[in-house]
Amino acid sequence: MIMELNINDRAALAIKNNTKRVEIRANKENSEHDYSKLKYGDVIKFTSSNEGIFYVKVKDVNYYTSLEELFTLEGTKYTTSSTNDKEEAINNINKLDGYEEAIKKNGVYAIHIEYLYSENSVWEELYEKAKNIRKPRNISGMISAGGVGAAILTKNHSIYTGVCIDTDSSLGMCGERNAIANMITNGENEILKLVCIDSKGNVILPCGACREYMMQLSKNSKDIEILKDVLSKEVIKLGELIPYWWGNMRV
Repeated sequence: MIMELNINDRAALAIKNNTKRVEIRANKENSEHDYSKLKYGDVIKFTSSNEGIFYVKVKDVNYYTSLEELFTLEGTKYTTSSTNDKEEAINNINKLDGYEEAIKKNGVYAIHIEYLYSENSVWEELYEKAKNIRKPRNISGMISAGGVGAAILTKNHSIYTGVCIDTDSSLGMCGERNAIANMITNGENEILKLVCIDSKGNVILPCGACREYMMQLSKNSKDIEILKDVLSKEVIKLGELIPYWWGNMRV
């Protein structure tokens, strides 16, 4: 499930900076949202004025009868973006339109979240994940790994990473296919965006084998966007890299 919510800019920035990991919400009368339906793995699409649209993953949802109970058990460090003082936090939340009455009647939810990515900076974030996952090392006398890193964004708003694995017997895999294996292991199969970084930190395009592999994942694979340049944000679609793919010619 994807729930779409508005959020103020201060809280949005705190979530993106990882200093706010719990979102406090109450079910108000005639609201289109029912926070009791959120569960682990669901995605929240937040929209704020300055930070734009960004996505988070629901890690846990805890129900409390009051803000006092919530803050006593959850603390304030990662639950508010305005203060670490419990009483001040309670007063600030009660000032929100309809919240005091709603909490008295329906209780309140502490939604534990994990930041995924922002639409405004998705290419930069994928680039950093692909770059940072690289840790060149020798696994054994016959296997080395980590020289190339890849990051993929899926249709379900997840990000998966992988590194290249090179072996003396050609049984290794590219970073892209390693990331794809991670994606498939986690039950997904449709990629929206891909970034691949070489050992020098340069953006590179996938090899022929990876292009073929990705084309077979989904009927929409031709529309996968692949970063060509991180500064200009120039992208190319997979279908442009493999225009005469044999799968398109199957009867």
